[in-house]
Amino acid sequence: MSLLTANSAAAKMTAALKSDDEQVMTEAWEAFQEETAESIRADYKLFQKTQDDSVLAQRGYRVLTSAEQAWYKNVSSALKSSTTKQAFIDILKHEDKDDLMPETIIDDVLRYLVETRPLLSKIRFQNAGFSTKWIINDNSVQRGGWGEIDAKIISEIKGSLKVIDIKQAKYSAFCIVPLDILDMGPQFLDAFVRATMAEALGLGLEEAIVKGTGISMPVGMMKNPNGAFEQSTGYPDKTAVKVTSFAPAEYGPLVARVATTEKGKQRTFSEVVLLCCMKDYLTKVMPATTVLSANGQGYVNNLFPFPTEPLVCNAVPEGKAVLGIAEDYTLAVGGSRNGNIEFDDSIGFLDDTRTFKLVQHAAGRAYDNTSFIVLDISALDPAYITVKNVDAVATQADGGEQLPVA
Repeated sequence: MSLLTANSAAAKMTAALKSDDEQVMTEAWEAFQEETAESIRADYKLFQKTQDDSVLAQRGYRVLTSAEQAWYKNVSSALKSSTTKQAFIDILKHEDKDDLMPETIIDDVLRYLVETRPLLSKIRFQNAGFSTKWIINDNSVQRGGWGEIDAKIISEIKGSLKVIDIKQAKYSAFCIVPLDILDMGPQFLDAFVRATMAEALGLGLEEAIVKGTGISMPVGMMKNPNGAFEQSTGYPDKTAVKVTSFAPAEYGPLVARVATTEKGKQRTFSEVVLLCCMKDYLTKVMPATTVLSANGQGYVNNLFPFPTEPLVCNAVPEGKAVLGIAEDYTLAVGGSRNGNIEFDDSIGFLDDTRTFKLVQHAAGRAYDNTSFIVLDISALDPAYITVKNVDAVATQADGGEQLPVA
């Protein structure tokens, strides 16, 4: 099994997060980390027998840079130390040193997320490195003015810049590392950390991108990023548009809602995305967009009046869908120089484990409130259109020529 391949424990963790049951989520997370550790132990035993680096490469292990080697050695020493907290303090206290977590580690995790999670591959997803501020243009494009070469400039082109604090939006996940993983060396610790970060970040980022409140987290697609912000609830929810059919006469006006910005500027795009959970895709969207092929030999699916890519994302609530322009959502991932791994002693140590905290800073939002619309698909007609190719013939009543009928 490839180290970063989705497994049964990861699927259970996704389901656990949807349950909102803290105990269930804790058990699912521990099961995922244990399954990951068992996979690494098996690979380590195989490597001990073969000493073949190509075997590890096939399973998702990387050849580490010298900086990465040094970082993981420091982390291993700290976690094995009898004074773990002080050891981590010694590692993390210098903001300007290069013996801290290399940016290449988080780069690799983010690259994997983009490759494996459809939603992250469609939005504007960028690593802001150790930047703590994100500057965006929050205004529509303004025209200049034509005139004589020596005429006075009659219009000023200016934008409205918005500065977003990336550091304020911090996502944390606890990682319990079995001590035997530390004894296997930097390459195997790297594999465990990356697998844990990938799953934790993937789930957390998708949740925030879809329905983040904007309170110390990104603003989700289902929220109005320019609406009135409330300290307790964040940005307001969009009003869902009830949809009963994806027929052209209904679907065209839906897509047209994202064709104009809030400032009145016309957008040009060739495709939109439709996000929904797996259950709704199978029971609502798939039946409504699937037809029997003309030759009757199979089905053709995901047929929409306007080019649309359905994306399964379980962060979308059942009965709802999100329609819009994926590129209009930007997620900037960054953080402080030493902010990716922190020691944490809030969880009691077990005999053979050490706990640390994975931290990632991020900020995200749609261009404006018209970039995405929320659909109520609870009453979407699941009946698909069947196209038949009938080869039967009918005999005319007067006994004349047989004519094929469709």
